[in-house]
Amino acid sequence: MTTLEIIDVVTKLLGLISIIFAGIALWQSSRYARRQWNLDAFTYYTEKYERIMSSFPKNAYMYRFEIDKQIQSNEEIRLAALRYLNLTSEEYYLWKDHYISNDVWKIWKPEIIRTLQTPLFVREWQTLRHEFKSYPAFSQFVDRIQAETTLIFNR
Repeated sequence: MTTLEIIDVVTKLLGLISIIFAGIALWQSSRYARRQWNLDAFTYYTEKYERIMSSFPKNAYMYRFEIDKQIQSNEEIRLAALRYLNLTSEEYYLWKDHYISNDVWKIWKPEIIRTLQTPLFVREWQTLRHEFKSYPAFSQFVDRIQAETTLIFNR
């Protein structure tokens, strides 16, 4: 091999190595950005959840899991439930369309299920379900979770 051929091979190898390093750097940067977005989304939705849950009348929030202490529905309760359902539909959309990771969804999902299965939300969903006609996948998600509720509360 001549010196010129060796220089040509070395140049091509260096070019290939730099492309590989650029690809790795891009992949790591993308991974970091996605993790940061998931953290930001988690923080934002946690704060939003706290505001929504604080908007429930105290007695309604405290008794939401108790069948024998049904709180009468009123506009304040229904609006708080609607805010929660809107939040949940946003979170469900973000997970379903892969904007948030499965790890974040695994944190949110048990509490979503637990809340949607409460007597209060089972009752309010019957009135509010029409608000989600434009998002049938979410309506089916709630219906599926609440169908399991009858199994839990009818034991």
